Amino acid sequence: MSRHVTFMTIDDAGHYSPEQRAAIVAAYPEHEREARAKGIPVLGSGRIFPVPEEMIACEPFRLPRWWPRIGALDFGWDHPSAAVELAWDTEADIVYLTKAHRAAQQTPAMQALALKAWGEWLPFAWPRDGRRETLEGAGVALATRNMPRMG
Repeated sequence: MSRHVTFMTIDDAGHYSPEQRAAIVAAYPEHEREARAKGIPVLGSGRIFPVPEEMIACEPFRLPRWWPRIGALDFGWDHPSAAVELAWDTEADIVYLTKAHRAAQQTPAMQALALKAWGEWLPFAWPRDGRRETLEGAGVALATRNMPRMG
């Protein structure tokens, strides 16, 4: 059995007039328009905020050392594990997402290697499943196996 994947955008749907295509795209929430009409990024794997990225992004800058920081981690295998680092500008009360890591089918030890490069001083938070014992872990909770410390 062979497989074939065809990528199409709404512009390839010749049975719609340009006006109909424009109306269909306009009906989507603004942050979903590129994904639904053009597949950029693939819906379900990209944007999560209901605003265009340009509205929440800023130019990179050096973070002051005194800003509080925390890491957050979600474990996964079939669905990717994900981690972020957040920094809080307490004077302006703005939280910046400063780092992100995503990887599928990695053991907690492999994830720890990637995240320790962020700084072993960085406290991490994770959901309750980090305390769950797994068969793969031989009864050892995910959160205790070479993972960054929990804040």
